[in-house]
Amino acid sequence: MKKVEKINLNDKINLTFIGVDKFKTNLISVYIQRPLDKKEVTKNSLIPNVLKSGSSKFKSQREISKKLDDLYGAGIYTDIAKKGDRQILSFKMSITDETYLDEEILKESLTFLNDMINDPLVENGGFNKEYVDIEKNNLRDKIKSRINDKSKYALERCIEEMCKDEKFSIYEYGYEEDIDSIDEKNLYNHYKNIMKTSPIDIVVAGNLDKEKVLAYIKSIFKFERENVIDLVDDKNISKVDSIKNVVDKMDVTQGKVTLGYRTNIDYKDDKYYSLMVYSSILGGGPHSKLFMNVREKESLCYYVYSMIEKYKSIMFISSGIEIDKYDKTVELIGEQLEKIKKSEISEEEIRNSKNSIINSINSVRDSLNSLSDFYYSQGVSGVNEDLDSIMKKIENVEIKDVVEVSFGITLDTVYFLRN
Repeated sequence: MKKVEKINLNDKINLTFIGVDKFKTNLISVYIQRPLDKKEVTKNSLIPNVLKSGSSKFKSQREISKKLDDLYGAGIYTDIAKKGDRQILSFKMSITDETYLDEEILKESLTFLNDMINDPLVENGGFNKEYVDIEKNNLRDKIKSRINDKSKYALERCIEEMCKDEKFSIYEYGYEEDIDSIDEKNLYNHYKNIMKTSPIDIVVAGNLDKEKVLAYIKSIFKFERENVIDLVDDKNISKVDSIKNVVDKMDVTQGKVTLGYRTNIDYKDDKYYSLMVYSSILGGGPHSKLFMNVREKESLCYYVYSMIEKYKSIMFISSGIEIDKYDKTVELIGEQLEKIKKSEISEEEIRNSKNSIINSINSVRDSLNSLSDFYYSQGVSGVNEDLDSIMKKIENVEIKDVVEVSFGITLDTVYFLRN
């Protein structure tokens, strides 16, 4: 990788340039940040797909597809994500590296992406009604389908209960009961407001000339700015007064247990890297204590793993079990945490755990999308570590560091989905 550079363009509009020449494509991404807010989260989740349905210049999917074909098979993608207490709307365009073409397509591609974002199809003071109605139905189906993936649903329900009084409990795709009140006009007015007031990041990754990219973006992307908001996250340090036990009943053959822990370690703290190793030793793969002792030795579950929600300093342990093995599973999970507190960690365990994390970090280099999301996330979090420095910090974690962070980890919520 050549270099990564961040450039401020305007009032809370930033360009991140990632120079990398190992791919045959380049990626242009536009990220728009909003606070997680129940009043607007459903509207926000509709906007990217409504914009992708048609613009002022390209009014239908047929016209959009033809234009993408003319740009040598370019692709355009939209998404909604949750990072801590923020909802992220993203628009991405993948184009062929001009090294493999006989003509330049970068300027034309940037113009097309700008058209999709900043020049939407507007009729009678609102978005195209047909497109809005289609996306409302698609969103309703998506929200209803949450329940189909029971393990993911259990994790999301644990988050809702554990963070009930925090923004992080809000579902990033919104709520079915809010959809009917949205129409093409109030959605368009909301869109205009978020484009004026939201922090915006443009990330360009690939084999491109930085100065040319900068000149094109300055001339093409025109964002009207007004009263741009400051995003403030909830505090991540939280005292647990008592453990919440939540049981949901549903027609399931396999129980789902999710345990939520407060780690009380901010992601900006160097101790966070020890926490990453801690989670890997505990439940980061086949080498972990949860896998070896709860799944393999005792055969108590179908799967078990731990994960850290970086931006909230929360750790989750998820497991799929036979319904009648709930008590034994929860007990044995607790025993694995106690083993780490007692420094019962072998050199092999910490080595395998660090290797697993480092391999995962290294894999970010294998995808332009992963690189873009990584460096964007670093910017959002205010952490300036690159991939190499993070891997070095992981490598330097010792057993005593893992034991130290283990004493700050407190069980907050136990969620059980059962029949």
